[in-house]
Amino acid sequence: MQQENRRTVLIADPEPVFRAELRRVLEEELGRYDVVAEAGIPAEVTRLLRSTEPELVLMDLALARSLGLRVDRLGGLLPRPPKVVLLTGGGGHEGLDEALDAGARGFVTRDLDAGLLGAVLCHVLADGCAIAPEVFGGLMDRPSGCQAQFARSHHRVRLLNDSERQVLRLLGHGFENAQIAEELHLSRASVKTYVSRLLGKLHLDNRTQAALVANETGLAGRASP
Repeated sequence: MQQENRRTVLIADPEPVFRAELRRVLEEELGRYDVVAEAGIPAEVTRLLRSTEPELVLMDLALARSLGLRVDRLGGLLPRPPKVVLLTGGGGHEGLDEALDAGARGFVTRDLDAGLLGAVLCHVLADGCAIAPEVFGGLMDRPSGCQAQFARSHHRVRLLNDSERQVLRLLGHGFENAQIAEELHLSRASVKTYVSRLLGKLHLDNRTQAALVANETGLAGRASP
């Protein structure tokens, strides 16, 4: 029963220490993922994909490049292709266009904190496309495709009123409606209305996407909006 809502993950990265830490974050800190396999070299990636059929693949960008960066080909190995999130070692958006063109659903830095990583993975598993805030930095001037989805949501944050910004900030911290109501001294009905309204203004589908935007824009990290 405990495993019912857990999602399966393949970690593909050449560094054993990093794989072990990422496994710990996914299975223990986030608590909703099962790492079904770890791959350190290209040949292991394709073999383990076939044998484990994960829902999600977290793969080092350099390792993906050694496979020809054909994420779409990896997906073609299985009846139900996994969502692929690529991990980059540095900030900036070098390699982002390449990754998205190859079919990756996410592009994040290796040192992304656990809370934001969890929001990214939830968003990707819900068929979204996620870019880490460190990577997002210069994309507003040249949004296209996946980047445009986030550029539009970031830009629309300015359309929120103060109350909606406060609610969005707390969504970024993972608060449920009851917690938000207590924190802001509102009724649960009012919180529900604010959540619904801000999702509409930001053109988002769910709370997970809103939490991601709150973290990416830095709103979740502020003491007050």
